[in-house]
Amino acid sequence: MIESQSKESIVRQRYAAGAKKRGEKLCCPVDYGSEYLKVIPREVIERDYGCGDPSRYLRDGETVLDLGSGTGKICFIAAQIVGPNGKVIGVDMTNEMLEVARRNAPVVAERIGYANVEFRKGRIQDLALDLEKLDHELKKPITDAASFLRADELAEELRVKHPLIATDSIDVVVSSCVLNLVEPRSKPQLFDEIFRVLKKGGRAVISDIVSDEVVPEELQNDPELWSGCISGALTEEGFLVAFEKAG
Repeated sequence: MIESQSKESIVRQRYAAGAKKRGEKLCCPVDYGSEYLKVIPREVIERDYGCGDPSRYLRDGETVLDLGSGTGKICFIAAQIVGPNGKVIGVDMTNEMLEVARRNAPVVAERIGYANVEFRKGRIQDLALDLEKLDHELKKPITDAASFLRADELAEELRVKHPLIATDSIDVVVSSCVLNLVEPRSKPQLFDEIFRVLKKGGRAVISDIVSDEVVPEELQNDPELWSGCISGALTEEGFLVAFEKAG
């Protein structure tokens, strides 16, 4: 059996490996417009693990947030669609994925003639907390209860004063095969966060794995199935209800 926190650790480890070498059984491939792909470096494309193309629903000039942006393929496609007057932000918790995305961002910017993409480190169910800022603040290791509580205070202070993604700042939230990877107890917070960051009238364009029935607990506790975008799937009804509850 795997616990909630270890689910996240397993996901991070598997996708960290997938950033270095093409991973097998990590979601499913999908075709994208060749006119957008031609400016994107091969390593970005080869190490993408999405299951759909939410970019087709974007418009010129919009501010777009990609949840679980990985190596940045959707972000780089979105950058071309929203144009120089738009902005694209990718959020991912995996250092290795962020490294690939950030390394290739200047290459894409040079090829399209403008830079409108940035990548930030965070957990998609906690879009207020900037993990890189928290790393910087936590210069001393956590060794006792007092230092743990201080770290918790620092995290909350960062959420309030320096949020990773500000409230009412995003026109469109997109995501491709990532929401299912969030542990069950954090999924309500995930949908609340999507609602928080969207502007009034904003929209969410989500491509994800859904199930026609509730996934049994023993399958949810299988590390391979969970990190492979299978056993964390919500039912279609559960997906819609989660959005309704969030607002």
